Amino acid sequence: MRAYMNTIGNPWRVFDELMSEFPYEFLNNAWRVRTGQVPRVNVWESEQGLVVEAEVAGVDPEKLDVAVDANVLTIKGEREQADGTKNEFQRSFNLPFELENEHIKAAVKNGMLTVSIPRKAAEKRKIAIEKL
Repeated sequence: MRAYMNTIGNPWRVFDELMSEFPYEFLNNAWRVRTGQVPRVNVWESEQGLVVEAEVAGVDPEKLDVAVDANVLTIKGEREQADGTKNEFQRSFNLPFELENEHIKAAVKNGMLTVSIPRKAAEKRKIAIEKL
């Protein structure tokens, strides 16, 4: 930035300061979703757990990777564009509860990836009360 932009008498100083702290990454992610560079996702909670649906039309199911690590679901893939270029994408989600890792299921049908994530059954434990 030029020296005159940082002077106190600069009427644009406040604007410059705001723009230097603007969350450009948020706009970049929103633009990538809007233009189809990353899949749109629906997430909802059911009694059994969590269901994540992602639009993956045009993505070869063999080039999709769905992984869960430390309660973070990550969907990676590669989509080939009409002009022959390849576009890699990745979306990650923090999951709000403990999982049954052995029972997570993922399926692709009609361009929709559906990931079903069951909850870990809550264990009830009776706590003994001591008389003092």
